[in-house]
Amino acid sequence: MSITRQIIFLAKKDCINELKALLKTTIEGSKKEEGCLMYEVFQTKNNPVEFIVIDSWENEEALNAHYESEHYLHFINNFQQYNAHIEPFELEVL
Repeated sequence: MSITRQIIFLAKKDCINELKALLKTTIEGSKKEEGCLMYEVFQTKNNPVEFIVIDSWENEEALNAHYESEHYLHFINNFQQYNAHIEPFELEVL
């Protein structure tokens, strides 16, 4: 069963460009991972501090492998200094 998530990040007002750059470092590597069905990062036009990551994985094993990837670990170890809030959601296709 596939796993699809939406994760909302709110950047600190003085760290928008830093969080944006850090999020961009996750895109290419994630899309190349085995089991990645979709990986997109968005910045909302009306609220530039808000970033949305929508990713989908073939199964839990693929998602767990993502959590151990170099680009994910780099992100997770560095984002908190730029981030004011994070809100993850697991999505279900209707």
